[in-house]
Amino acid sequence: MSEQLSSERWTPLQLRTLFLCIILNMLDGADVLVVSFAAPVLTQDWAISAEMLGVVFGAGLAGMTLGALVIAPMSDLVGRRTMILAATAIIGSGMVASAWAVNLQQLVGLRFWTGLGIGSMLASVAALASEYAPSRHRAFAVTTATAGYPLGATLTGVAAGWLLPRYGWEGLFLAAGLGSAIMLPLCWALLPESVQFLVARQPRGALQRINRALSSQRLPAMESLPPIPPAGRRAPVTLLFAGDLRAATLLTWAAFFCAFFSLYFLTSWIPRMAVDAGFPLTVAINGSAIFNMGAFIGLILLGWFAAHVDLGRLIAAFFILASLVMVIFGAVHRPVALFYAGMLVIGFLVQGGFGGLYAVAAHLYPAAVRTTGVGWAIGAGRFGAIIGPVGGGLIIGLGFGLFESFVFFALPMVAAALLTWLVSRRRLDDARDRRGSPLSDFSHG
Repeated sequence: MSEQLSSERWTPLQLRTLFLCIILNMLDGADVLVVSFAAPVLTQDWAISAEMLGVVFGAGLAGMTLGALVIAPMSDLVGRRTMILAATAIIGSGMVASAWAVNLQQLVGLRFWTGLGIGSMLASVAALASEYAPSRHRAFAVTTATAGYPLGATLTGVAAGWLLPRYGWEGLFLAAGLGSAIMLPLCWALLPESVQFLVARQPRGALQRINRALSSQRLPAMESLPPIPPAGRRAPVTLLFAGDLRAATLLTWAAFFCAFFSLYFLTSWIPRMAVDAGFPLTVAINGSAIFNMGAFIGLILLGWFAAHVDLGRLIAAFFILASLVMVIFGAVHRPVALFYAGMLVIGFLVQGGFGGLYAVAAHLYPAAVRTTGVGWAIGAGRFGAIIGPVGGGLIIGLGFGLFESFVFFALPMVAAALLTWLVSRRRLDDARDRRGSPLSDFSHG
């Protein structure tokens, strides 16, 4: 078959790789948010305060930040497949061991360990999803793989409603850990290595492995390996502050920080706040699951919206609407049907706009610094992901209710909207004129 045909039709290898990437992201969603679903039961069993529970949340997110900034770049040396296998082993061991934690210190340490695996995996999963997809479907592949995260969180919420009353929070951690343990041999047997990595590093048997992967995608074989690219070509971080990029970089980092700050407050504290507001535990857990279902829908629809509306204005509108809905929801969240509807809409708006930030960052930087720019924007944002849940614990510990908490964390959404709009005014319009679709570069990683 022709190469043109191969760029339009999915092959079994490509579908298998995308499916595995979706499952891996689903497990990440489960592993990140399992402590949120377990929080109401955990606080009762161990009699810990909201402030200390915020430390548990922050430990996992701190591990994710360190994993993303320090460990994930090592995939360029060891391979994306190897990094995913190692990260899966770390996540599975951390989750299973957490089921046997007997005190807060052990759980904090194990959440940090698990976060290291999650943070180190995400970039490799996104890269494989993009690389092993027909060229015209790369945006779909990345978006679909990313949407696995809230889908996994949603299914975990459903499972938590059944597992917690029967097996306690320990059973919930154990079930999530066993999911990663099962995926480890499946990925070992079925997940391919990145062709780009094999070409760049050329390990033993590289040409044969490359040609098997190309043949499975109906692409022409390589007759010989090209010269190994010079080492040390990664763009230094200092280039992100060169010339007119300086202001855009700082604005982008601030936008990511604000968005992460509010998003991870919501994903961490919804079940606990709902219980404190008088809802039964099952309603609280279902509400968090519905929040993540709204996030899944928001991510899927973002690509369609972005093809018809200016991306910067679209994200700003999502965030402004999210802040308004959060304030309204904090004041009026009864009966149960209204609580569920509010969770769905807030998840759609917050996570939908948040997903668009990745596209903004990818389109902001020229090719020479794009990977570095996106990676460091996410890393800067993850500090907000650490501080947000910890701050939520402090606010709840001080006695503030659902309304006051939602008003407080709606403010960063307004700031993120303004910051994204400013970034768009500075750079995004010019980038779109040069490259076309605002999601095209993001789909290529």
